[in-house]
Amino acid sequence: MSRIRRIGLAPDPTGGWPLDHILVGVATLRTIRELYCHPESLRAWDLSLRTGVTPQGTAYALKRLRELGFVAEHPPRETGQAFRYRLDRSHFLREPLGWLFSAEENEVKRLAREARLAARGFAPRDGT
Repeated sequence: MSRIRRIGLAPDPTGGWPLDHILVGVATLRTIRELYCHPESLRAWDLSLRTGVTPQGTAYALKRLRELGFVAEHPPRETGQAFRYRLDRSHFLREPLGWLFSAEENEVKRLAREARLAARGFAPRDGT
């Protein structure tokens, strides 16, 4: 986020917009989406494998999200194991962003159904 005030734009609130700090790139977005899909805590490596984001990109995203209070970090259960991460249930944006990801998932499923039907020669219904 730029700290330079641009002429003609409304001023940013003190501290900036919270979503500007959370949704900063594809790696962060994919990491957050995957955390919503899995309520259990996950290792950075697991998130990297599931999202296609590099391990370093995932680690960077998790570090930033943890510093913002959006992700909780859980210490390893045993020596030599990795830290685990999950969404922080107390963050004020957790539930609203969950609705957004849920709507996204429903739309993707709907479009996939329509594509399968179209491939079989069926026209989609109006209003779907």
